[in-house]
Amino acid sequence: MKNNKMNICKTALCLIMFLFVVNAGMAQQNGNNVSSAFSNGTIISSENATTRAELRMANKTYDENMVGVYNNNAENSPVFKANPVTSAGITYVKYNSENGAIKKGDLITSSSESGVGMKATQSGIVLGITLEDATASSGLIKIRVLIQYVKQ
Repeated sequence: MKNNKMNICKTALCLIMFLFVVNAGMAQQNGNNVSSAFSNGTIISSENATTRAELRMANKTYDENMVGVYNNNAENSPVFKANPVTSAGITYVKYNSENGAIKKGDLITSSSESGVGMKATQSGIVLGITLEDATASSGLIKIRVLIQYVKQ
């Protein structure tokens, strides 16, 4: 009886390890292993606006397929290693002054520069809202990510 339980446990453990390896391989094939593809603060988009599709840098203004911001700052955290894309919450995002100077409370959307945000001045999909004033014409700015359509 004891050997039977041991064999069942070993089989279950092997199955779990196999599923983990297969799942990790599928994530890499689907483009979700983005640890080296993007730098911190890059606005991420996909073909169908989900993180289950191949991820890319947002590459047009008011990109309707934005899914979040790449952030690998917490490298010792298994949560960030598994999903380094912030789709809600507070993070830093790359920005430029394409649509003017950015002030605290401004809405941020994707700009014409791949992976970089700008001040939103018209109706469309926004990435979130700034939590501080921009101190330069480009760099990183702290935002609350809340992807939504905003009519202005």
